[in-house]
Amino acid sequence: MFGALLRAVDFLIAAAVVLTCIEVLVEVAFRYLFHLPLPWGAELSQTLLVWVTFVGAASALARGEHMAIGLAVQRIPSPRLREIVRVTGRLAVLGFLGLGVWAGVLVTRRTWALQTTALQIPAGVLYLAFPVGCLLMSLIVLRELSRGGKE
Repeated sequence: MFGALLRAVDFLIAAAVVLTCIEVLVEVAFRYLFHLPLPWGAELSQTLLVWVTFVGAASALARGEHMAIGLAVQRIPSPRLREIVRVTGRLAVLGFLGLGVWAGVLVTRRTWALQTTALQIPAGVLYLAFPVGCLLMSLIVLRELSRGGKE
């Protein structure tokens, strides 16, 4: 089930990137060829790129593509102490992500009643990307913790 969720996330990220590329090309064509700028173009691509960034961060974490400094941990001579440091690090990340979900939900709730200028959608849609990304990353970290560091 977890693999299916990650595949769905990757598919949505890819679709958003493709849609952003198409939107930018259409925006350029309308602006410079037809002299008719699209009022919603920049807002749409901005919203999609924010979602790609935060949900994409979860996808990168799931594949182990986030930056990590493992040199210090690798130099710990005791395997048990090394594992304690790894688990402690993951718990710290989990705590940060929990704060991200909480704060992101607060911001999303405050901005949901506001409308975006061009698309006329709730402004909270833009801010919702952060807690969703943090929640997805939390699930990934919890999965790593439940596996005991075995990938």
